[in-house]
Amino acid sequence: MTKPDRQRMAARQIERILRQAGGISTLPEIAAELLTLLAEPACDRQRMAGIIQTDSALSANIISQAAQQNISFAGGRPTIAEAAARLPREALREVILSAKVFPTLNWAAENDSRRLLPRRQLALHSLAAACCAEALAHFVLPPEQRQAAYLAGLLHDIGKSALDETMPKSFERLVGQARDTGQELCDVEQAQLGLDHASLGKRLAEKWQLPEAITACIWLHHTDPQSVAALQSEPLLPAVVALADRLARLSAIGQSGTYADPSDTQEWVRFLGLTDEQVRQVREELPLNVTRQCQMIQWTPREGAGAYAAAVQQTAVGLARDNRQLGQQSRSTTAMSGQNDLIDAFLDDISAYSGPIEVAEQFALFWQKQHACGTTAVVVLGDAVDVPEASLEMVTAARDGKTSVAAVRPPGDRPVVPEAFENEFGIAAVSRVAPWLLEAIDADMNPPQMRIAPLAVKDKVAGLLAFELTEPTEPDARHCATACRTAAFAMTMAMNIQKHDELSDRFVHVLGALRRTRTELAKTASMQGLAEMAAGAAHELNNPLAVISGRVQLLMTDEQDDTKTQMLGQIQQRTEEVSQIIADLMSFARPPQPEKRPVSLGELIDKAAEKTCARHAFGSLELEATVQRDESVYVDAHQVAEALSHIFSNAVQSYPGQNGPIWIESRPQDGQNAVQLTIRDAGCGMDSDTQHKAAEPFFSRCPAGRRRGMGLAHARRLLQLNDATLRLESVPDQGTTVFVQLPKA
Repeated sequence: MTKPDRQRMAARQIERILRQAGGISTLPEIAAELLTLLAEPACDRQRMAGIIQTDSALSANIISQAAQQNISFAGGRPTIAEAAARLPREALREVILSAKVFPTLNWAAENDSRRLLPRRQLALHSLAAACCAEALAHFVLPPEQRQAAYLAGLLHDIGKSALDETMPKSFERLVGQARDTGQELCDVEQAQLGLDHASLGKRLAEKWQLPEAITACIWLHHTDPQSVAALQSEPLLPAVVALADRLARLSAIGQSGTYADPSDTQEWVRFLGLTDEQVRQVREELPLNVTRQCQMIQWTPREGAGAYAAAVQQTAVGLARDNRQLGQQSRSTTAMSGQNDLIDAFLDDISAYSGPIEVAEQFALFWQKQHACGTTAVVVLGDAVDVPEASLEMVTAARDGKTSVAAVRPPGDRPVVPEAFENEFGIAAVSRVAPWLLEAIDADMNPPQMRIAPLAVKDKVAGLLAFELTEPTEPDARHCATACRTAAFAMTMAMNIQKHDELSDRFVHVLGALRRTRTELAKTASMQGLAEMAAGAAHELNNPLAVISGRVQLLMTDEQDDTKTQMLGQIQQRTEEVSQIIADLMSFARPPQPEKRPVSLGELIDKAAEKTCARHAFGSLELEATVQRDESVYVDAHQVAEALSHIFSNAVQSYPGQNGPIWIESRPQDGQNAVQLTIRDAGCGMDSDTQHKAAEPFFSRCPAGRRRGMGLAHARRLLQLNDATLRLESVPDQGTTVFVQLPKA
């Protein structure tokens, strides 16, 4: 299966599992608080709204329920408080009792805290983004939109919760890769899954019928201001949420799964027309605002399971009574009969946001029920039928009604759609017209009893239906045609919506790539300008400097006055320093092309240590290396050793008067054909502003005239030439860690 096929299958599987799982879990203490309120005769809806708006899953559910109840909000923008006040008590009860609890009664705070992205920390980040968005909205949005800003901030990362819910181990690996590489988590998701949490969150919001403005905020919070302005007629609300996400990350309240600090915060500040004083005020007040929201619930992880269990016990009697009433109502309802009623039921089970494979799944179950069939399968054709070597998606409903989704590859020597179905509807034996399909169905079946029919609208075949007869009589094609055409129409509509969504997601992804490309081009242009300046400086300054140096040396040979001799020596020294600055600048701006070869990590580290000792006149370097010394990488040994030496020098300079210690570890990067070196010191560290500028040319924390600040900049430049990367993490007074990723040989 090709990579695009795997990505499409992963994306469809995520949406399907999420739909079957019934949504996203809430935390146990939140559920406990709400169940306790629900059990009271006079329900305090204001307090209930306050608790609900601390949780993204419940907030999405209650807004979705309000949409289903056709509640019109004041000003046209939904709020949790108004939804809780206006929804019938039964609807509120349904939202709360249907909520899943993460992870139900066996909640263990210590287990959650050991995860790379604990669910509680993600919830705290979302709450911080919500509070931050509401505070920012006071400066740029009218009063009626400020609650929408809070809600959008709370829901902006709902896609991460969905990924964590449906594929926790895989999501943990994605977060780990984002941590190790310094990439944005959404970029890692896009590369590995074919969609990111923002796109998935958008699709969830559409299925839950959340307002378009909220959906846009979820979808676009990882783009740039220009993209938001191009895609939205009212871009201020998405811009507020995008900035709130970045400020929440910078404030380190909770965890978002992205470890690199955002680099475009000031772009959003300028786009919204905010002042530095306003942003500072929002950041200073943010911890207190989040604390106030947390006080709505008992934010105590160790007590959450017990509180939830007690609340469930309190509401058990009422719930049992309601279940008995529902059972009586169900038994008094007349069973559906007739094909039209069943088709209506099938259409009710799908929505405008169901994907083609979801429509296929519901139709397979519908057909099984209507015709009392055994194993039933539906193949979704789409555009892949015209693409050589492309795989198709197929959903299979086994005899017990359990469904599964798989990728199937049709034969290349015959058409996927049997010739008998090209012009008219019909039913035929699978073994006669499409035997390849029998091999693809992974479920118990009786091959001679398998039949096939087209799902077609006019001459467009959207899918194939295969089903196992359990009755001796063959089905009447005339009676089956209506249902099959209905399914084909629904699948075709779903395909068109899916294409629109994929094109929209791709467009946003391309815009993001263009933004990053613009940044890289700007850096490249700056580097080219630096090279031109360096070349001009070398041409214009080297000759005068040579003349000055020569004249100084002549004067020094004849000068008898010690004071004047000392002054001439200072001139000579400064001339040499200027020449060295020009040489360093030329080396940085126009380095030689690398001469790559396989080289071991041990050889690179040894050479780098020797260069560092020579640079600082050390007899030895206090270096502790836990690496696979024989691991081979494909780089220019001299350039990469020089880059590592600059990193070692930066570490040494963080220890005044010492030569270390420096710790080095190596770790293979699975799936990337690379090795990561982690170089750590325990020196003075750097603050956030210094860390962002540390690898820029001429930046140095030292006073002017002490050092030129080319070390880390030169290191990054040399590593880039060798298809390697450099990333920094640092905490003041706790040291600096440098991650260097090198390509394997």
